[in-house]
Parts: sequence; structure tokens; C-alpha cells
Amino acid sequence: MKLGIIGSGHMGSALVKGLYNSNNINMQDVYIKSGNSDKAKNLSLEVGATLVHHYDDFTHCDMILLIVNEAAVREVLDNLSSVANEDTMIVSIVPSLSIADMERVFSKQQPIVSLLPNVVVEINKGIIGYAHNQLHQNNKMIKDVFGCLGKLVEVKESELDIFSTMSGCGPAIVDVFVEALSDGAVLNGMDRNLSYEVILEMIIGVAQLAQKTGQHPGALKDQVTSPGGSTIKATSALEKNNFRYALIDAINSVDKR
Repeated sequence: MKLGIIGSGHMGSALVKGLYNSNNINMQDVYIKSGNSDKAKNLSLEVGATLVHHYDDFTHCDMILLIVNEAAVREVLDNLSSVANEDTMIVSIVPSLSIADMERVFSKQQPIVSLLPNVVVEINKGIIGYAHNQLHQNNKMIKDVFGCLGKLVEVKESELDIFSTMSGCGPAIVDVFVEALSDGAVLNGMDRNLSYEVILEMIIGVAQLAQKTGQHPGALKDQVTSPGGSTIKATSALEKNNFRYALIDAINSVDKR
């Protein structure tokens, strides 16, 4: 399996490091395109991947990943259209780029995937949504490459935007939540580092309990909410300050393609 990577920014680096950590692929068969900075060079040295300088170097790749920003993607597609074999799988990790957009550049016979991971693929704990064109019926290659990075979920292309919002923006929302909880703890005299340790372990435990039991979050909340107790007072304060609506509004405010 030869894998081409175009884009060595934050997401590109996270994905490549996740592949490296998984020991699931020969990193010498990962070809990273050089750019205007040293990011690609440094990343390839760090993980033992092969640095390439020309689009022609992707001719023999089985899969090519586009992990670039929206401003650069059209130029990248134009350059790839003349070098990609018709059986090369083109995988876009560009939120604004649709499968139809890519089919207009390549052909409807090209196996094309729109795939949206989140940054925790770096530690192989990602949640990864993907959709593909109807001509690509075999998911084996996708699972072989990306299955080691976390949980793979096949969805309709129309669902990818909201999937990406939840999985991609969610980590930052959780980080803000953690920081705010820590501020509350520090306000009440707790050491900052200790507060982060407590909060992160609490979140991990709550998530694992929800996964294991399959119970509705409201039911799990009710189990620890005693009449007149601390938990109902805390959740009441959240309701007073529109906590639920703030989260709903945050998700709804993200632009959709």
C-alpha cells in the first residue's frame, strides 16, 4: 500500500503521526509532498516517511490524501488530475470539497472518498466519518488505512458536515468546558494542575460509563441527582445561564457547505 499525503498542517501531521504510532503501515511507503515551509520535511523525518517534491511522485500511489486548506485545494486538484491513475483512490479531508466537485476534476470512474477525522487521530482515538461515490463499493482499503486511527463511521455525504462539526469542533468545545470547570475549582481554592487531573479523569470515566451502559445521558444524570443536593444545584445554575442553548447554538452556528 503506497499512500500519498498532500498537506502537513495540524490535521495532516496528526493523521500521519497516528499512522506511525499504529505500526499499521510501512512509513517508507507514505509519500509526503513538500511545501513552502519545512513542515513536511520535519514531519517526514520524525516518522520515517518519504519526502517528495513533485506531483509526478504520486503516480504509483494506491491512495492520495488531500489535507489542504480551501484556498489551495483547486490548484492541488488540477495538478493531481494529470498524474493520478484512474484506479487511485482520492481521499479529501477538505470540509468544503464535495464528491461531485472531485468527480468534475477526475472522472466518475475514479474511486473518491470524502473523509473527516478529528485531531485525536494522532493518539489513535479519533472518530472518523466518511462517504464515497457510488462506484466505490469496497471499503477494505479505507478500513485498512484509517481503521487504526480510531472509530470509522460510514455516513451519507449530506451528514458529513454535522458529523465534522460534532467531531471536529467538539474537542475545542470540551477544552473550553474543561478550562471553565478548572477556573471554578481554582476560584474555590484548588490547585490548577490538580483540577485538570480531576476533571479529565472525570470526563473519561463519564464517557466510558455512557458507552458501557448505553443509558440515556439524562438517566445517568438523574442517578446522581439527589433532592436538594449539590448536583441539582449545579445543574440548576447551568439551566439559569442557558448552558444547553449555548451548546446548541455553538453547533448550529458553524457554516455548512
